[in-house]
Amino acid sequence: MDAAALYREKLDRLEAVIQGKEPDRVPVTAMMSLFHTHYSGYTATEAIFDPAKNKEAALKVVRDFDFDSLLVLTGLEATFMSLSLLHSAPELVPGARFLEGPYHDILKDVYTKWPGRELADDSHPQFIGKEIMKVEEYGEFSEDPSEFLNRVALPRICGALSEPGSPEAIAALARYGSALATSGAAMGELVSEFAACGIPTFPMAFAYSPLDVIGDFLRNINNVVLDCYRHPDEVKQAAEALVPLLIESAKLTGTIPPEVQQALGTNVVECFFPLHLNEYLNPKLYDEFYWPYLRQVFEAVIEMGQTPYVFFEGRHDAHLKTLLDLPKGKLVGVFDKTDPRKVRDVLGDHVILSSGPPNSLLIGGTPQKVDDFMKNLLDDCKEGGLMIYPGVDGGISGDAKPENVRAVLDAVKKYGTY
Repeated sequence: MDAAALYREKLDRLEAVIQGKEPDRVPVTAMMSLFHTHYSGYTATEAIFDPAKNKEAALKVVRDFDFDSLLVLTGLEATFMSLSLLHSAPELVPGARFLEGPYHDILKDVYTKWPGRELADDSHPQFIGKEIMKVEEYGEFSEDPSEFLNRVALPRICGALSEPGSPEAIAALARYGSALATSGAAMGELVSEFAACGIPTFPMAFAYSPLDVIGDFLRNINNVVLDCYRHPDEVKQAAEALVPLLIESAKLTGTIPPEVQQALGTNVVECFFPLHLNEYLNPKLYDEFYWPYLRQVFEAVIEMGQTPYVFFEGRHDAHLKTLLDLPKGKLVGVFDKTDPRKVRDVLGDHVILSSGPPNSLLIGGTPQKVDDFMKNLLDDCKEGGLMIYPGVDGGISGDAKPENVRAVLDAVKKYGTY
């Protein structure tokens, strides 16, 4: 089969599941940060800071593993940056959504640590987090979140921007803009190379849960949970103030030029959401402080015609029923620690289910154990549509055994047909 026919076959398979149909077989959608680098013999530092090596490693994986789609993501969360640029430099927002290693060198942010910099050469980059906003600043933030991010938060987050308007800060922003352009060009080239190998890519918009913006980038997780008890009104006002910004982010990043959609061959636009605080909140707190504001963003994104692609990180068991508030079949859910069988029991086919083997199995298991896991998962959950996400707890680990990753693909072809 030539690359164009293979591309169409894989794209049809993915679109069918997203549209609530059963394709010829269950598709495998992979994400990785370091698996491709280790598989190709590179260190984390080499792939993260050298686009040519990252591309070479990614293409080797594409040619050696029959995934239906692949996302190579070497960056860390940076919604603080994309929201800061939303009004002042909207053209930079799509590239600013993730913090790449070279951006860290330029901005000198306090949130992250990187291989070859603060960490050993072959370490995974780490998001540390930090208290940036003081509790007494909630009111100022809620009055104008964008202004607060730019005037108060960014100088505290990025050492290179600590003196706004200074020659050093202006130079750092110029270098950052140049790095975004370089990275964007490299990503576009990689998507084109994937297509030439028969691997489709969906356009991706970006949003976030309002309370996670506060917890991840402003107050840190421990503080924001305490704030829900000690300063409930201030937390709610801040979350509500973020809703329109996050909807605007989804609209901006999800407005895809017609020529790009035509080249990709699809009208599907996925909107990426990572959920972080869900595991830390009991149902009462979740229903009061988290879900009402996230629901507003979900509903707006769905109304735009985008498909929320949501990482339900940690255990989401206690909050599953809230998803019944959303229109049926309009959200893709990747569930980290929640058993997909429980998701099916509670939600049926109300969400588009994505699941797969955990990294503990891909790292420490055997191909036979992977085959057994996959057979049970597919037998129990494939009816009604399912996507397999290998390394469901964060994407395929850099330490995963290649033979176990291949076993996932082999099992889908054996047990995942309709």
